[in-house]
Amino acid sequence: MSQTPTALTARQRKKREEIIEIASEMFLREGFGRTSMDQIHARLGGSKRTLYSHFPNKESLFHTIVERISGRVFAALQPKPAEGAFERALFRMGYEYLSVLLSSEGIALYRIMTAEAHHFPELSRDFFERGPAVASKGLAHFFEANQTVGNLVTSDAQTAAEQFLGAVRGDVHLSAVLAGKQPSQAVLREKVACAVRLFTRTPGIEEASDFPA
Repeated sequence: MSQTPTALTARQRKKREEIIEIASEMFLREGFGRTSMDQIHARLGGSKRTLYSHFPNKESLFHTIVERISGRVFAALQPKPAEGAFERALFRMGYEYLSVLLSSEGIALYRIMTAEAHHFPELSRDFFERGPAVASKGLAHFFEANQTVGNLVTSDAQTAAEQFLGAVRGDVHLSAVLAGKQPSQAVLREKVACAVRLFTRTPGIEEASDFPA
């Protein structure tokens, strides 16, 4: 059984972070199926017992990595205190969400999960539940809170959340995943701004430059 982070000493936490860092690099470069615990141990060095005391198998190690990346996506979709107008809050969330997806680790993780889905269906389901499903539910809560003040153009908050995230991703995400094309910051901002205008009742902001960075 792996140790929980809260039960670890400072030295053990440092070793756990080292394991995660090494495994992340290997998983994101080689894929889940082509990476073994023996390979991770070879990079890590030391005793195998240390590796397995933190993570009993590569599934539990990979889940931890998925949770971390998914956590950054979910954090991007959390409204901040005193964020201001609905449109600006939505823009900030969409912009940070897309930025995480287009990060090197975000793209690598997406490629791994689509490549491994057929061979490791449980892993893919777990990824969906911990990542995309959590992201859309979190945004749906934000939309629900704004229904009462008439900001949202639909009464179905969950569907609106899913559609907004889809509009933000557009072809930009697949272009990065499949063709390695990264959009400029100006393009990224305009794509998100267009998505925001589709979901608000007051489309008074006409240019992406009107939104905060």
